Amino acid sequence: MIPEKHFLNQIEQAFSHLITQKIYLLDVEGNILLPSEEEGQKITMPEFIDPGMSVAYDNKTFLKIGITPELILCIFDRGAEAHNCIMLAGEMIRYMGRGEAPIQTRYDVYRRVLREELTSSELEVLAHEHQIEIDKTRCAMTFQILQTEQETAFNMLDEIVPRANGDLIVEMDRHTVVVLKSMDNVESFDELRQLAEAVQQTLLDEDGKSCVVGVGEPRKTFPEIGESYRESRRAVEVGRIFVPDQRVYVYRNLVLERFLMDIPREMGIRYHSILFNRKTSRLFNEEMLHTIEMFFAKDLNLSDTARQLYIHRNTLVYRLDKVQRQTGLDLRKFDDAVTFKMMMLLGKSGQDKPRPVY
Repeated sequence: MIPEKHFLNQIEQAFSHLITQKIYLLDVEGNILLPSEEEGQKITMPEFIDPGMSVAYDNKTFLKIGITPELILCIFDRGAEAHNCIMLAGEMIRYMGRGEAPIQTRYDVYRRVLREELTSSELEVLAHEHQIEIDKTRCAMTFQILQTEQETAFNMLDEIVPRANGDLIVEMDRHTVVVLKSMDNVESFDELRQLAEAVQQTLLDEDGKSCVVGVGEPRKTFPEIGESYRESRRAVEVGRIFVPDQRVYVYRNLVLERFLMDIPREMGIRYHSILFNRKTSRLFNEEMLHTIEMFFAKDLNLSDTARQLYIHRNTLVYRLDKVQRQTGLDLRKFDDAVTFKMMMLLGKSGQDKPRPVY
């Protein structure tokens, strides 16, 4: 499905006046729609792109726009400047496409609010028309399933997501469902994590599918819930890079990782290479890195770490002494451990985003 010609003309005109970098508009197959002089040519894309999240791939930056029909933006560059530019272009297209699909049901209103496409006056009218409760604290939980095949994520999750009074479930696209969780009876974020993990396990047991979940911050009014949705998507984007072995990502628990993601790629690689380079490649082998990560996971406790690794405490001390001799960092000291962890994570923030495995 290709957008109307007049819509493409509007986009091209907006790009020429407001976007400084050259930017390509593609269909889902990678065929160039804009600029018009290159129409019909093709660009190789990453195998998976989350709607609304920029992806660095092959020295390019991509963004899937969550509208119908689905469109892809591409810039032949990467880093913070390319990310900011492509996100701005995506917001422009979403704004221009707001009038393409009429609002007919309350779920259309939910989707528009989550995408932050409605003004306060528009929402006030629509909330009254569709009897939507405005003043209620909710939290956005975004569930994403890649392997939907013939089914949609909504069809798979609709029956297995438990809903209390005031909870809502909204289909964003065939891969993405948002649960607007009422916080009335929720005492801690641990409950939200447990809910997400229970849904994941049920989905795996009943359908053999796996999903990732992002949890945003609670918002006291419905007009603000789009911010929580944006945070939940950001949590998935950041979490998949820094903690790919997890499947539930809570925005408030990823402060350090979000900070590191905002550091320019070139700077991150430069600082990462201070510790991780040819001279230290033999030191930081797979076994040593696993030891260090376990030491951090056990809060720098020597005995607990040794027990978890099934090694003698003296063996662990020997490995940490070896790191100290070659790098000058004593990982048993909090400040040195923080320095090491940040420089290690900077290596992940400088890499292309990995393809998720579901």
